[in-house]
Amino acid sequence: MRARVSDTNLAAALAEYLGAPSFSATGLVFEARTGLSSWAQAEDELAEAFELTRAAVLAGGPVVYVVRADAILGRGAPLDAAVATGLLGGARALAFERKKTNCYVNVLAVGDDVEPRTVAESIALLIATGGANGQIFPLGTEHLGAALP
Repeated sequence: MRARVSDTNLAAALAEYLGAPSFSATGLVFEARTGLSSWAQAEDELAEAFELTRAAVLAGGPVVYVVRADAILGRGAPLDAAVATGLLGGARALAFERKKTNCYVNVLAVGDDVEPRTVAESIALLIATGGANGQIFPLGTEHLGAALP
C-alpha cells in the first residue's frame, strides 16, 4: 500500500500496518498537507491526490484520505478547507461511480488531539471492514455540535 503522508509520526505508525494482510498492496493512504499558501499549492495537492488515487483504483486498491477535522468543518485555513472538502467530494463521487467494481474510498477527519497510532489503527479498521463507502469518519471531538459536510 502506498502512503503519501507528511506527518513523520503517522508515517511511522502506518509502517506497522502497511504489510498486514488487510492492507492491499495497491491501495493508497493520502494525507492532505496543511498550511497551504496559494491556490497553486491547493491545485497541486488535489492533482497529486487524483493521480495517486487513479493508480490505486485502477489496480483495485482501497483509498483512504486523511484530512484535518478543522479543515473539513471549514474552521481551518481556507485553502486547507478547499483541499479537504475537495477530497471528500472526490471520495463520494468515486464511491458512487465505481460502486459496480467495489471501489472502496473514505475520508478520515483527524482532530488535533488524536495520536498517530490511533489514526493508523483507524485506517486499518476502515480498510479491513470495508463497511461504509464514500463517507467521512471523524476522529476526535472537533465535530461535536457541528454539521458534517
